Amino acid sequence: MEFMNTDQTFNYSSKNLAQSLALGEKLAKHASLPQLIELVGDLGGGKTTLVKGIAAGIGATQTVTSPTFNIHRSYEGSHGKRLEHFDLYRLEDDEIVLNELTDTLKDPNALVCVEWANHFHKHLSSDRIVIECHFLSENEREFKIAATGKTSAKAVRVLQ
Repeated sequence: MEFMNTDQTFNYSSKNLAQSLALGEKLAKHASLPQLIELVGDLGGGKTTLVKGIAAGIGATQTVTSPTFNIHRSYEGSHGKRLEHFDLYRLEDDEIVLNELTDTLKDPNALVCVEWANHFHKHLSSDRIVIECHFLSENEREFKIAATGKTSAKAVRVLQ
């Protein structure tokens, strides 16, 4: 996978669930809204766990679950912030959710997480955070985090 601005790329090793959740929470607290986060990688790589941490970081109290079969879930956070979580794994036709995805990307109060976005790259903001999630063992995950633009780079810098 290529990134437009790889000077803000680093690896994060998580030894347990708590560390993965903390990474997502810290990312959410330092992201400038609207922010797009693209999640790619292995099944079981920790994508939904990161999203749970992100939800906690914006103050959402709802239970976060994978939107694999629903495609899109929304979570209300504090101070008007919202988490929009898309899972496009089962999607074959871009038009099914393109309008909904485009609208959420324009919302100034939204942190938008998109899993399996490879068919949608032409519609996504060029300034985004891309996180590759890799399963290492039952408890361990490896995350490669990259910023593809100036706004995203600010959020990524604080994670290092």
